[in-house]
Amino acid sequence: MTSIKAAFRYLAAISLFLPLLVTAQQIRYDQIDFMDNPSWKDVLERAERTGKVIFLDGYTSWCAPCRKMDKEVFKRPEVANYFNQKFINVKYDMEGNAGEELKAQYAVKVFPTYLFISPEGKVIHRIVGAHTDGNDFFDWSKMAVTPGQSYAELEQRYKNGERNPAMMFDYMKVLRMAGQKEKEAEITRNYLSLMTKDHFMDKTYWSAVKLFLDNPTSREFRIILDNREEIGEAIGLEEVDAKIYETIDAQIKSNRGFISYEGHLFDTKAEQELIEILENANIPRRNELLARTKAARYIRNGDLYKLAYMVDAIIDFRILEGYPDFNSDLDYYAVTIQKLALDDSLFRMALGWSEYVCKHESKPTERAIYLKTKALLLEKLGRESEAALAKKEAADAEKM
Repeated sequence: MTSIKAAFRYLAAISLFLPLLVTAQQIRYDQIDFMDNPSWKDVLERAERTGKVIFLDGYTSWCAPCRKMDKEVFKRPEVANYFNQKFINVKYDMEGNAGEELKAQYAVKVFPTYLFISPEGKVIHRIVGAHTDGNDFFDWSKMAVTPGQSYAELEQRYKNGERNPAMMFDYMKVLRMAGQKEKEAEITRNYLSLMTKDHFMDKTYWSAVKLFLDNPTSREFRIILDNREEIGEAIGLEEVDAKIYETIDAQIKSNRGFISYEGHLFDTKAEQELIEILENANIPRRNELLARTKAARYIRNGDLYKLAYMVDAIIDFRILEGYPDFNSDLDYYAVTIQKLALDDSLFRMALGWSEYVCKHESKPTERAIYLKTKALLLEKLGRESEAALAKKEAADAEKM
């Protein structure tokens, strides 16, 4: 009798936990378990029934970044585990029938676009573009279901007048991830414009400065330059110097200089201001930044002789030593001379840079590119046999 009762108790316990065991077995850990192009009505009904947020992957068949996300992010065990438990995961080809409707309904303009949608069908969070490095995509996605951290909630908090630094940092961050560039720029400018030196020495405010300050001629950037050591004592001098360098470096790389918003003319005044700032600054790698900024100006103005003499000085005095894109930049300067110059003396100088790069580049794919530049310069000088040899070396390097 006792054994029969024990058996009944065992069966009762199993019946209680069986649904949980079945659910656990259904959850995939090797990749996000997407429904592909399902009925949107059915998805909304399921979301309403379960109370879960919908995660919508808006892709196209030709989108390489979409496939990269599938391969490199959505198959991570920690990502798959979280998404399969937290969300209703659906994928839609934005050029298919169902996808076209959702694309219009939710204003999808870039691929991939990832939407987090409430059971009522409202977008509460948005991530635009592929983000395969680190844990950015995973961390941003978790904000969708973290109280007060979704795009919709942060926007409402901002509209309600909340301006504490932690909230502002999160709000500007979700604007960036959502691809709201103009809105992010406006809010960031307004927020940073209120800061004083004391704010820059506060690590809470520094997080926003580090991520969003991107204008090296702004009042805020001058605060960092003028108070570099003092801010460095509070934040860490290495981190402050890294921010200074990254800001100027990004500006130089942005179309090789100062380009304002889309459709605006090149900002020569801002470029000259940056040159004057660098000429008087006491910061690490100042000479490198100054040389690269002046080189961009010489190219834009067609001052090829000034460019050539400065590039020779860069090599002779090792001004860009330690700069990771040194070979690439030298090749860029050589290509500029090859395309625009008419003087053999300039071709010979550029050939010297090209030979230097080919000699010091160890990566075959990069070396192949530089050898092609060398061949073009040799052709300009009428050295056809040497040009043919350089082309052969380039072809051999491409096969490696």
